[in-house]
Amino acid sequence: MPASTPTILALDFDGVLCDGTAEYFGAAWRVWRRLRPSAAPDPPRGLVDRYARVRPVVEHGWEMPLLVMALLAGVGEAEILERWRPEALLGKLGRTRDEIVAVLDGVRDEWIAADEGDWLDHHRFYPGVIHRLRRLGGGPTRVVIVTTKEGRFARKLLVRQGLDLGVEDVCGKEAGRPKPEILRELVEPRSPARSLWFVEDRLKTLEAVKSTPGLDDVGLFLAGWGYNTPRDREAARGDSRVVLLSLERFAGDFPAWVKA
Repeated sequence: MPASTPTILALDFDGVLCDGTAEYFGAAWRVWRRLRPSAAPDPPRGLVDRYARVRPVVEHGWEMPLLVMALLAGVGEAEILERWRPEALLGKLGRTRDEIVAVLDGVRDEWIAADEGDWLDHHRFYPGVIHRLRRLGGGPTRVVIVTTKEGRFARKLLVRQGLDLGVEDVCGKEAGRPKPEILRELVEPRSPARSLWFVEDRLKTLEAVKSTPGLDDVGLFLAGWGYNTPRDREAARGDSRVVLLSLERFAGDFPAWVKA
């Protein structure tokens, strides 16, 4: 069980602080149309809802248009949730990860340049999270965002909410390092009073942290309101290292997070 209060609180962004499903789909559809110019201007009826239901499988942005590709090809939602293999789709698409990332970043930049307000409006912060972060401002706990999203995009969304964490406290995709490695950098140098908590909505990421040397004392929390499945949440309940966190507890004081 982690200490009752962290000195560093590391937070994932999408699925923990912000629900960007609408933006994810909008960007993914734009990318898909760039990759397949013959695609119709508008997505088929119902595709947005299907995409939202299987969104938990996406770990990195380059997978977003591949998820659209799979759904358009008729792959069932259950199969996607159970056996998502985006690498296998890269060959069929004939593009590399880096090529897709470049198109995705370009699409987002164009969207923001054309109508930044519209892009921002495609995101919503989960109830209570901004208020919680504001309460932490200036306190003893340092807040660090650790995300696979471009840090500049995360900062832009936070600034709109009146929160400017600074470049050094937003570790995005541009850091070029996996999350466990970033967390290990955050806990060094160690001191007896130093503690780190990490809130993430992907169980797979928390399992990677568990298996990383030097992170044995990091408090791990699965955001039950984020992009995860009932199976993920049930697994977290049975894991002695991971705390399944509700949105209500997240909005409360730290001791309530670890209360049995």
